[in-house]
Amino acid sequence: LQEAGFVFDVSRVVQVEEEVEIRRWDVETAQGPRRFATRLDDWPQALPHGGFLIRDVAGDLYRLRDPARLDRHSRGLLWAFVD
Repeated sequence: LQEAGFVFDVSRVVQVEEEVEIRRWDVETAQGPRRFATRLDDWPQALPHGGFLIRDVAGDLYRLRDPARLDRHSRGLLWAFVD
């Protein structure tokens, strides 16, 4: 993460929609609302010290530091895409 430089910290997952070969995420971050896309076969990666990391198709990184602190709706959307 340090090498990447800039990472969006996700505070809420608003919506996730699947389209042809793309998954669209609407999230709220510390930097404001964001909409990004991931490939259908790209899943959130578990981080060694907890949390998850999502890389979008443009290479931007989105970090969910503490998924347990997310609201119920956000957790429900996230857990559909993690093991």
